[in-house]
Amino acid sequence: MFKEKDEPEEDLHATSFGSEITVNDSTEEDFSLTDDIVYALAVKGRLILIDKEMEEILEEIENLEERVKVGLVPKEDAKNRVDELNKRFVEIKIEKKQLKKKSTPIPIFELIDKKETAKERLSKLKGLKKEKSISQKTYEKMEREYREEIATTEKAITNELLKMERWKDQLKKQLAQKRETLETLFVRKSTGELTEDEYNKERAELSEEIKNWEAALEELQKTLKKLK
Repeated sequence: MFKEKDEPEEDLHATSFGSEITVNDSTEEDFSLTDDIVYALAVKGRLILIDKEMEEILEEIENLEERVKVGLVPKEDAKNRVDELNKRFVEIKIEKKQLKKKSTPIPIFELIDKKETAKERLSKLKGLKKEKSISQKTYEKMEREYREEIATTEKAITNELLKMERWKDQLKKQLAQKRETLETLFVRKSTGELTEDEYNKERAELSEEIKNWEAALEELQKTLKKLK
């Protein structure tokens, strides 16, 4: 598991994807990349892997049960393997719960959910109209409301995409700096400026930090590719 972010005790709590992205009244500070964001992106990537592994475990258990039924696998062998799988399932389920509790929400994913909800409501509204369950006046009023919500959310998603593009550039730049620092540590150890213990401690901490940032960059790039 990757290194957790350093934080206070309390928990922190499109669109016209093909169209040109423009900046609204946002400041440079709005686009700044924080440790919370990096951690949240890294967590999102890890959660996807956990969900995939949990699915695979359940599938393997089901397959083993079927193979035992037809006599392809001895019952005792299957039981031992199922025990191992169940143990692993519990471990990653606990990890998933802890990660979700400590991670900061990323606005764009909440906005996408909000947009999809409005689209679903609009679809249901059309169904009510087709069934003649509501008046034309009510239909037009609610349709306008849902379409305005979709348009507003799409605009917000577009701005978040622009922000995430900036994050990507910042992640790449700072990752390069961290890798350079890692190499500098090696030089300081090799020249006697750092003891072996000091070097190993600093290298371990920085290496874990780099893993977080690499995971965050990978997840950010996947998200941008999917949303554009």
